[in-house]
Amino acid sequence: MRIVGIHYTRWASPAEADIASLVQKAKHLLYDQLEVDGIIMQQMSPWGRKRLGFEARNHQIDISYSIVPPPEYDLSSLDEDVRRHALSQFQDLIRTIGEMGGGSLNGPLYTSFPGNREMQHDRQKLLEQSVKSLRSLTPLAQDEDVVLNIRPVNRYEHFLIPAAGDALSYVHAVNHPNCGIDLDTFEMNLEEDDMKAAILEAGIYLHCLHVRENNQKMVGLGALDWSAVRSALDAIYYKGPLVHMPASGERDREDPAESRRIRNLLCSDTPL
Repeated sequence: MRIVGIHYTRWASPAEADIASLVQKAKHLLYDQLEVDGIIMQQMSPWGRKRLGFEARNHQIDISYSIVPPPEYDLSSLDEDVRRHALSQFQDLIRTIGEMGGGSLNGPLYTSFPGNREMQHDRQKLLEQSVKSLRSLTPLAQDEDVVLNIRPVNRYEHFLIPAAGDALSYVHAVNHPNCGIDLDTFEMNLEEDDMKAAILEAGIYLHCLHVRENNQKMVGLGALDWSAVRSALDAIYYKGPLVHMPASGERDREDPAESRRIRNLLCSDTPL
């Protein structure tokens, strides 16, 4: 059975987020999972992380983590000092997630943002550095019960891994069970000729699906073909989370209908 999650930015920007207080809100909207920013969680006090864990257990909500790495977390850097510092940052983050009970760390964690287009001619070298970094992190991730899921990001934001096929090649190069794929329907709509085919290509390596409409509104209120997405998920027997990332303009709505709509559209135990 697929679970339906919600990203913490449904309610708050990174600067104003009281993460633990959002667990109850996620439960109220009938979500099964809350995805929080890994760096914010890493910077919380030990008491703050304990409170987050307590709220999650109390409300029976799973916690997952996401990251859009800033420059100091650049695992693809050609500067070895920068890359080693990034490895240290990720090691600390993975251990912290392990202290929280483990879980998934999702996002374009193979590089840093914003992307530098002047580096496109070094794409292969950057990929090699990134793969080397992930290979060194996956044993620790396995020990801490953390799965590292990489998300393709459209070419307008970064050039390194824009499509599902690129992500699959990357995961094959890392070659570790604790490294998988995180697809995002908004990104796929910009890059993939066929979203269904992209999901089928990811196959068993797809560990997380972020669901966003082409217009960034609530799922089902745009132009994406959710029946094709569901058909592909059914075909690969996908049992992972569906994490909703609505646009900021939809934050004020507090209606469980949004999670029900996702279940109706994408969960195999509900009728089409």
